[in-house]
Amino acid sequence: MKRIHFQYIGLAMFSIFIIGNIISRIFFPNSFVNEMTEDYFPTEINGKIYDFMPIKGGSLYVMLHTQHNDDGIDIRNSSVVKKIEKGMYLKKLPNTNQCYVIKDDSIMYFNCFDRSFLTKEDSIKIGQVKEWNSAITNHWVLKK
Repeated sequence: MKRIHFQYIGLAMFSIFIIGNIISRIFFPNSFVNEMTEDYFPTEINGKIYDFMPIKGGSLYVMLHTQHNDDGIDIRNSSVVKKIEKGMYLKKLPNTNQCYVIKDDSIMYFNCFDRSFLTKEDSIKIGQVKEWNSAITNHWVLKK
């Protein structure tokens, strides 16, 4: 009798999980896409990096001293996260996916958000966003 009781509990929990997932997809189908198009890409931020925190999956949350206050940005580009250090100057250009960091007399251009993180469906929904030419990204060059 107890075995049947646990089976029903397991089935009920699984059903609640599935129903919750379906409801969240119905009521919030584009929450990630909306965050990217309405908040992340339009943002302009620049300042000196004073700390950073690695995020699971190859991302890096960078904390900056800006002109007005302390702020931060999530860099989702695994090609550059190991190259970013405290004390560098970082800038994200507004209404683009373009970032760069400056260290001494060198500059590195990179796309803030590597689109390979996106599903094909989300990439289509986000649409075209201005990015750097791939020939100049993810490596240090002498600043002009």
